[in-house]
Amino acid sequence: MTELRRAVGLRTVVSTGAGMALATVTYLSFIELASYLAGNSSWIAILTAGIMAVLAGSCFAELNSMFPTAAGIKLFIEKAFGEKAAIIISGVYVLGQLSIIGAEIYILSQGISQGFPQINPLLFAVIFGLILFYLNLRGIKIAGTTQDIIAYSMFFGLIAVSVYGFYRIDFNFINPFEIGSLDGFIQAVAIGMSGFIAFEWVITMSEEVTNVKIIPKGMMLALGLLTVTYALFSMAMTSVLSKEELGWVLKPEGLPIPHILYGKRLLGSFGLYFMIAMALLASLTSINAGLMTSSRFIYAMARDWSLPKFMARLHSTYATPWVAMVVVTLYCVAVTAFGFITHYILCMILIIAAAECMIYIVIALCVIRLRYTEPDRERDFKIKGGIVFPVIVIIVYGIVGGFILFGPVKPQDVLDQKIALFFILGLLVLATFYVFAVLPGMREKYRKTAEARIPRRRRKGSA
Repeated sequence: MTELRRAVGLRTVVSTGAGMALATVTYLSFIELASYLAGNSSWIAILTAGIMAVLAGSCFAELNSMFPTAAGIKLFIEKAFGEKAAIIISGVYVLGQLSIIGAEIYILSQGISQGFPQINPLLFAVIFGLILFYLNLRGIKIAGTTQDIIAYSMFFGLIAVSVYGFYRIDFNFINPFEIGSLDGFIQAVAIGMSGFIAFEWVITMSEEVTNVKIIPKGMMLALGLLTVTYALFSMAMTSVLSKEELGWVLKPEGLPIPHILYGKRLLGSFGLYFMIAMALLASLTSINAGLMTSSRFIYAMARDWSLPKFMARLHSTYATPWVAMVVVTLYCVAVTAFGFITHYILCMILIIAAAECMIYIVIALCVIRLRYTEPDRERDFKIKGGIVFPVIVIIVYGIVGGFILFGPVKPQDVLDQKIALFFILGLLVLATFYVFAVLPGMREKYRKTAEARIPRRRRKGSA
């Protein structure tokens, strides 16, 4: 059977870990979280979310050192709590995370229309989507190099334009340490967590890295770069743009393009087109990373008969999971259609954040359980301090997750919160139905087919 090829180094692990997070939807998240804070203190909420992401990432790193596989997330949960729970939870998690694509393409289209109103913005999305699909089809090395170029260009560009924004306001910040109410701060941190979306998906590349030990190092470097970049850019946008402009962005009749307004305010027409270019890069890196990692996960699930076997097919020449890529693409098209039809973008951010909280809690529980059930298994990476940090992850993300789906929000955000709640519940029901009503029959069919082939081979060999 054709296998995935090991060709990925640390540089690409970092760029892929940061890939889906470096999306234009995070720019809207920064403005949304800032609206819950009393002062210009978005950096505190982002730093807090980044620290919690590091703690959660350490849980993934320990488990991945025990079970380095493309289906790692599903396997971690299976080893700790059984296969049925693993398939249900990982299914809700993956489908919830891919909601970012709908918000991403919608926001990208709104940004492009500001600079090129005569061209249908969907045309850009289709062209770049086809290019990324082709690059991913050709192999992880080409897709990874593309990811490196885009991601590191994004880091450099965002940091540079942030520092220039600070220079334009003479580094005068308004109440940079005032967070306001505790409820508001927790909501801000919750929204900030969506900015670190899917950094852990890089573990799906465990069968394609040159050395599996670079996975935890790459995750932590990616989180560090994301935290610094986000803190700078969020402070720059909320300092340069007025409260009226920031408020308009969040209104139903407004446009979710704070980054475009920021670029135009700083550099006029050049800034407008510069931030459009940055938005294109952001969408490219997010969609490229999502396609790379989620397709590997689906491939590994199908290889283990947890999904239909045809999804495990690899390209005969490039050894890439092309069928899984098609499946991911079709789902993303559906989510994107929802975004364009309803314009409910905040609900997608809440879905992403809720799915993140859920998986981080579960993974921390897996670390604790496997410490007791498999204490002697080799761990190249092990969290210090016993189970203290996993317990902190469970408590903090439990509180934040509750606030995301049930906590107090601004009146205009209530509908988005309800949509997010019902979407997560719908995915949970769908995944549970699949595990108990569809999966047993599908596996029995595969088992009988496999058994029927064995005697025929034996008879042919003895003839």
